[in-house]
Parts: sequence; C-alpha cells; structure tokens
Amino acid sequence: MLPVIRAEDLQAFYVLETLRGKKVVRAVNGVSLVIPENTVYGLAGESGCGKTTLLKVLLGNLEPPLRHFGGRVLYRVDGEYLDALALPEGKRQKLRWTYISYIPQGSMSVFNPVAKLRTTFMDFLESHVSGKMRQELLRHAEEHLERLGLSPKILEAYPHQLSGGMRQRVAIALATLLNPRVILADEPTTALDVVAQRAVLQLLSDIQRKLRNTIVLVTHDMGIHATVTTRMAIMYAGRIVEEGWTQDIFTTPLHPYTQYLIRSLPRIGDKRLRESAPGSPPSLAQLPPGCPFHPRCPLAFERCREEVPELEEVGEQKVACFLRRASHVVTS
Repeated sequence: MLPVIRAEDLQAFYVLETLRGKKVVRAVNGVSLVIPENTVYGLAGESGCGKTTLLKVLLGNLEPPLRHFGGRVLYRVDGEYLDALALPEGKRQKLRWTYISYIPQGSMSVFNPVAKLRTTFMDFLESHVSGKMRQELLRHAEEHLERLGLSPKILEAYPHQLSGGMRQRVAIALATLLNPRVILADEPTTALDVVAQRAVLQLLSDIQRKLRNTIVLVTHDMGIHATVTTRMAIMYAGRIVEEGWTQDIFTTPLHPYTQYLIRSLPRIGDKRLRESAPGSPPSLAQLPPGCPFHPRCPLAFERCREEVPELEEVGEQKVACFLRRASHVVTS
C-alpha cells in the first residue's frame, strides 16, 4: 500500500512565556511515520504523550504557542508529495476538508450552540464548494446523512437537542461531507457510554470501508485499537516507541511500555489485578536524559540512561528500545 501521509522527523514544541522565562514543551519530538492509504491507523499512549499535538501538526494547524521546529509532513496528492507545512496558507486551506479533515475531541466544539445544524452544514459547504445553488448543496448534505444512516431531519435540530453520541456522529458526518482522503479523529469516543461508543466506531468503520480512505484514530483505549485499527503506533513522551500492524503489536509487543499497556487490559474470566507501568510519565518540559521511559522501566541499564534509542525495524515492526531483540524483552 502506498503511503498517503509521510511524517519525517517532526519537531513541534509549545513555547510558553512564564514569569521565569520561556518554557518549551516538547510535545512532538522527532516523530517519523508512514501512514498507508485505505486503512485505520491508530495512535496510542497515555494522556499527555503528544497524540493530539501530533494530529494538529499532521493537519498543518500550528497556532501559537505551538511552533514548528523541524521536519516535514508530506501529503500524496495526485501522485506527488506536497510538504503541507511549507505550502502557502491559502493552498493548505484548500486541502483541508477535501483532502484531509479533522474530528476534534468533544462534538460541542464543532457546532455553533445557537444555530441549527442546517446552518453549520450550509456554511461549511458554501465556503468549500463553488458553482452550486444553495438547494443543491442542501440536497448533498441530506443525501450524505442518509448514506451514513442518519436522518436528514437532524439538520433542523440545535446541537443541545441531540445526545452526546448522536452529536458525535453528526460531527463525523460533517467532517466527511466532501469525501476527504484522510480523516484525523481525536478521541472521538471520549465521554460516551459504551453503546454510543459502539455506534460512533461502527460509523467510522463504515465510512472507511465505503470511501476506502485513511482514518488516523487517536485514543488511549487499547481495546478500541485492537477492535478497529489495522496498523498502529505507540507514543510516549513526544516520540514513537513502537509501530506496526495492530495484530503483531498485540501478539508480540516489543517495547516494555507497549507490554505494560497491553497487560493493563481486562480479560474475561481473569480476576487478577492488572499491571500498569510504574510511576508516571515525565514532563514534556523536563525530559530525562536518555530513553524517556527508562525511569519507569525495570529493564533499563546504563545505555538507556545516556542515549535516546532510534526507531528501528525488527521484522514487520519498528521499535525504539535497546532491548529490541525479542529474546531480551519481557514477554506479555
């Protein structure tokens, strides 16, 4: 499969002005990714590891205090790769929603609370589609909702009149209105009950299957990754520490941090206490020397405390760990 997005050594930091001077939060700290077309690609990791910031950089949305310090984001458009971060703002804006779209955390942040959903959909279409009458655009929105199994009558509702799960499904419908090649979904099931979560995930899966596009799904829920994604990356302290096919990562996790994430999952019939990684993630403003996971890793040795491991191929997977040989890594 050809890559639809390639990230090369991305560095994007929050530069904050404080009373004690500048504070630099290294949220995306040397990330390289190859995201294939026609797949659901997962990003996993604890809260605060940089997943949401990485999505913003992939979208090309770097608003202060977030600043780009290095690396490239390449989109494959019409057979050639464009550096999204180097494009003029006008051209980058044209690619948004037609080539790449974004589903943020919390559906209420998408909609105007005092406007009907019809207004939001029409404003969106009128700003991105030219040469069509208003009635044609409305019909397009209604047909799109019907294709996704949603009633066009929803357009006459205000956001607060819908349940959280339904609002999230409508937000997904809005993000896919122009059939984008890539959809960035940031924790789309946050704060939803399990029934609503299932409906949202099913809708995303149906969209990916029908449009044959790529969905980059961010969630810290490893159970969702195991169910929905086909390929995934594990992120820790602003870096990718493991990447590969989802089945391989769950079957043979190579990085100690990945192993802890998988061991923390509940299993039917197993009543033992689940084991999680000891300690807590480091501050992205004060990263430890060497491997950022070494203060929590029971397998760390001297080299881990001094050097940062590079992401290297091990069979079908990639891992950033000096204990990358399977015989030297604690099994799950």
